[in-house]
Amino acid sequence: MGIEKKTFCADLILADAIIDMADEDGITWQEARSKIINSAAYTALYDFENGLWENGPDYFRDYYKKIA
Repeated sequence: MGIEKKTFCADLILADAIIDMADEDGITWQEARSKIINSAAYTALYDFENGLWENGPDYFRDYYKKIA
């Protein structure tokens, strides 16, 4: 799979995770986006060698919670 498709998948996961986090934590989507983008989980999501991008937003959110 090409880098563009992997990036697209990661972008979809990120968007869903931001909305889910905002809803669950009772914060704005902007706050959720800032928290996620400034985390090691965000960096890992776009490191395509580890396969995190292949999982869904729920898996990513669990990963984020474990390392945050």
